[in-house]
Amino acid sequence: MNSMPKAFQGDYIPSLLDKHQISVLAPYLQATQRSVLQLERGQHGSQQVGVSRIGGYPDLPAYIQWPCTKGGQYMTSLAQLNLSQIVSEVGEDRLPDYFPRQGMLYFFVGLDEPSYQIEHQILYMSEQDMGSLYYREPAGMTILEEDEEQPFQAYEVHAQGEIEFPNYGYLEYDALADHGVSEEQYLEWIEGLNNEPDDAIGKMFGYPVSQHGDDEIEAITSILTGKHTYEIQKRRAWLVDVLEGDEQKADQEIEDMLMLLEIESDDDIGYMWWDAGVIHFFIRKEDLLQLNFKRTYCSVYSS
Repeated sequence: MNSMPKAFQGDYIPSLLDKHQISVLAPYLQATQRSVLQLERGQHGSQQVGVSRIGGYPDLPAYIQWPCTKGGQYMTSLAQLNLSQIVSEVGEDRLPDYFPRQGMLYFFVGLDEPSYQIEHQILYMSEQDMGSLYYREPAGMTILEEDEEQPFQAYEVHAQGEIEFPNYGYLEYDALADHGVSEEQYLEWIEGLNNEPDDAIGKMFGYPVSQHGDDEIEAITSILTGKHTYEIQKRRAWLVDVLEGDEQKADQEIEDMLMLLEIESDDDIGYMWWDAGVIHFFIRKEDLLQLNFKRTYCSVYSS
């Protein structure tokens, strides 16, 4: 999917797998690793303007109107991510090449019902436009706060750069069987390898929390066709059709789909995605490189 960040090239992965005594799966894990930015909940509150934050309300200039749903209700602000701050915290050598190095990303969402094609907006502000930020509250309660009957709490958020290996939903069981490794053994190993921070609240990129490992094709099919179905073969047929029968291009579109953000349910913030699930935002790699956030996809996964 991407060129590996410099920090993870060379002997990094073989040494990591040897340390955890998983060298038998080295070829499979080397081929399936993904860059991930783990997000950790920090200090409570919103005292410092312009820092990465999750929950609460965002820092916006006066000229930006608060995003609203098609029904005219205020969308809920989920997170603002200061990209320069993330670069500073993570380090250039641990960032994937497609990660924007400057500016601010804002994530707004409507009602998370149904769990797919959720109404949302992602706003991008360049570094040059961030001088007039101030803490903004909407004129009324936002749609998810109204649904939960409470405001969401604000927390600063910090990032660390890692690599991530396939989770339960994305695991290729034949690859395990070829090396005599059971599913239970693999998942126990991966828990130690996928280095989540103590107060993990979400992540950028990596593998979505998922049951069937089909989130990327769901996202790209919806973005390019506007359609949704739970039938994977039908999704692919729609995708190939809209790409004028080019199956290779369809495969590349699926491969280049990135999970821009995943946020977990969290009692302290007040987020509850269905039955303690997660909310996902997806974007095409090409669009991210061009800072085009006009066609993205939002969904909820809950077991």
